[in-house]
Amino acid sequence: MRILALTALLLAGASAFSGSSVLPASRLGALHLSQKLSRTRLRGGGSDTKMGVEVTTERPGDGTTYPKKGDMLTMHYHGTLADGSKFDSSYDRGSPFKFQIGVGQVIKGWDEGVIKMSLGEKARLNITPDYGYGERGFPPVIPPSSELIFDVELLGINQQMA
Repeated sequence: MRILALTALLLAGASAFSGSSVLPASRLGALHLSQKLSRTRLRGGGSDTKMGVEVTTERPGDGTTYPKKGDMLTMHYHGTLADGSKFDSSYDRGSPFKFQIGVGQVIKGWDEGVIKMSLGEKARLNITPDYGYGERGFPPVIPPSSELIFDVELLGINQQMA
């Protein structure tokens, strides 16, 4: 358990110093996260990573090209709260979002969920608060302890586009 707590603190520190054009990853939820790593979410119809994110494929990708930690990804997304209210959308801005996967530039639910997608795939990510913005939320946009829903599309990995 000490190793998990230390890992969570290191992840929190890394996310504190990484830049992102999407809302930054919650730093304060890291310790809370480490206490729940052993729980697994189970829901029908989706593939689950560790507790906190459910990935449901809406349109399959190529099935062979998957991102690896450190890859630069290009994605479109639409983010809503559980009540359906939209809080962010790259589609609305008309510009895809680019970020490095697996290094804390995005919320944990993205780092865990998107890495399971293949190039060109469209999926829905259902993210629990501890893999999103935690107990603090991201006021005023995201209330405390909010479940998040992202419709995402993996457009590119490094320079390879779908």
